[in-house]
Amino acid sequence: MRRPAWKVARAASSSSAMVLTVATFALAGVLGSLMIPSAAASGEPVCDSAASVEWQWICSQLGTGTPVSTTSTIAPDSDYPPEWTGPVSGTFTLRDVAAPATIAGSPVVIDTPVSLADAYRGLVAGHVELPQEPGRWIINVLRTTDAGTAQAQLQTMVNADGTFTLDLGTARAQEPGSWGFQVLDSLHGYVQEGATWPQPAVLDGLEVRAIVVTDTAYVIDTVEVHADNTFAFPSSRPGTKVFQLIDTTSGSVLAEHAPTTGLVRSYDAAVGTPAHGRTFTYDQALSVITAESVGDDALAQQLARGLMRLQSVGGRNDGAFVTSAAALNPEAAQREYRTGNHSIATYALLRRLGDLSPSDPDRPALVSSTTRGVEWLLAQQQSGGIMDGLVTGGSGSLRPDGSFDPSTSIPWASTEHNLDAWHTLRLAAEVLDDHAADRGAARLETAILTRLWNPVTGRFHQGWQPEGADPTPMLDLNSWGAIFLQKVGRADLAAGSLSHAQDFFVTDSAVSGYAPRLPTVSTAGVWFEGSAGVALAQGRLGQGSAAAVTMGRLEAGRLASGAWPEATRVDASMDMTNDPAIAATAWVLLARASLSGHPTIWDD
Repeated sequence: MRRPAWKVARAASSSSAMVLTVATFALAGVLGSLMIPSAAASGEPVCDSAASVEWQWICSQLGTGTPVSTTSTIAPDSDYPPEWTGPVSGTFTLRDVAAPATIAGSPVVIDTPVSLADAYRGLVAGHVELPQEPGRWIINVLRTTDAGTAQAQLQTMVNADGTFTLDLGTARAQEPGSWGFQVLDSLHGYVQEGATWPQPAVLDGLEVRAIVVTDTAYVIDTVEVHADNTFAFPSSRPGTKVFQLIDTTSGSVLAEHAPTTGLVRSYDAAVGTPAHGRTFTYDQALSVITAESVGDDALAQQLARGLMRLQSVGGRNDGAFVTSAAALNPEAAQREYRTGNHSIATYALLRRLGDLSPSDPDRPALVSSTTRGVEWLLAQQQSGGIMDGLVTGGSGSLRPDGSFDPSTSIPWASTEHNLDAWHTLRLAAEVLDDHAADRGAARLETAILTRLWNPVTGRFHQGWQPEGADPTPMLDLNSWGAIFLQKVGRADLAAGSLSHAQDFFVTDSAVSGYAPRLPTVSTAGVWFEGSAGVALAQGRLGQGSAAAVTMGRLEAGRLASGAWPEATRVDASMDMTNDPAIAATAWVLLARASLSGHPTIWDD
């Protein structure tokens, strides 16, 4: 049995949906890995400069992460929905940029009709913005079709005052297409003067890049920008629309417009890597809990709203939270559900709901979201049989050929998932006055103690499947398990459970902490999230001095940005990286808050 825990669930969801990510981001290289300086302009909260560096870093993971070099702005003319594939247009404003040179467009101006349709065959009147020289300028008509651009066999001389008229009905019959007008210089070999109408004047050295995000990001087109500070694309593609104003000389992004989703990017990962630009529901939920813990109400609101966008609406999985999604397009997420991720997400929203005033406008949405989340969680709880009372893993998995099957039910029960679910049901019983959740928590508590606890080894099994128990030792079963045992009044078992965490103690370079599984030569990296979890458990069990030592040993691993990496080294077998990570940074903040007597996680 594979490890039935949220970490493996993250890997499973990555394996199919992320195949495209590597290729497309490597091709595009468009959505970077730094904070957008102009975050306020795009609607994301501004990070509190008085907050801890760790919390500022978590805040900085909102938005696309594209490095934007100026305070220039860009905006589409409409809030184009993901399904829109028609023309798109917009405007931009340059700031902190030297005025670019203007490249002249077509000297032809069509005065009537105001809008020249491709199928129009009537009279056209216009003028040329050129020196008025009788007998010099000739208007030559073109027709552009799918086969290319061809002569329409229609010309006229420009009048002395610069005006002209044409009857397009006399042009040679052509296939469906668009009209074009050239100015030819009869005094200089009939060479073309300026661009062909309808080319407008453009700004030198600038372009707009259009990107769509489905489960990943694709560059679909680039266009020159008009001298009147507008841009236009003839069509788009399905997906969330992102627009970037580009300096073509340096390649830098001068401005960017992207939707505000309230979702954090779980990792500060390099462009082209599977985790780049993705939100994992577990990490989003931790961010909500941490915002509540540090007292950042504005960001807690934004993050909670983002988390609810990861919740499914309708169908047999109504109320369930997906495992992960592209941060810019959560609605396109793969329909994979894992009970552990779901439980942490529901718990985070319950915490948020419990902190709101009765008149808060966000209450109705949160009540609906958490109620549906609890209903889905209770639907995973088994009745009868060897797993009576436990919650199973969820649904959705990869087929042998690598494709995704959303209909698969996960038959195993993870200890980690069940611990998460217990905390969530207990909180739901309190916040929602949910009697069904209260009964479910009581059944689950009994099942955890009788099915998942191994009295012989004095530790939790990793999980249970229809064939029997999986005794594989994992770090978080000892730390998270100890917190659960303490909460249910089994302090005797809690101390023994936590003592097994020392089996996972490692030192890697200057950092000492805990590995996710029993360490070997090849897996001796420190897992920061899990190590902070040990400190949290130590504090809960009254071992404050030991917890302070644990936290102090981790300090050498903090990065200059204020973030903490997932681990001190890459471990592909555990789907673990050394990239700066939301989960690691949030858990350090939560453990620190708990040791300082502030609200944190699972202290309800």
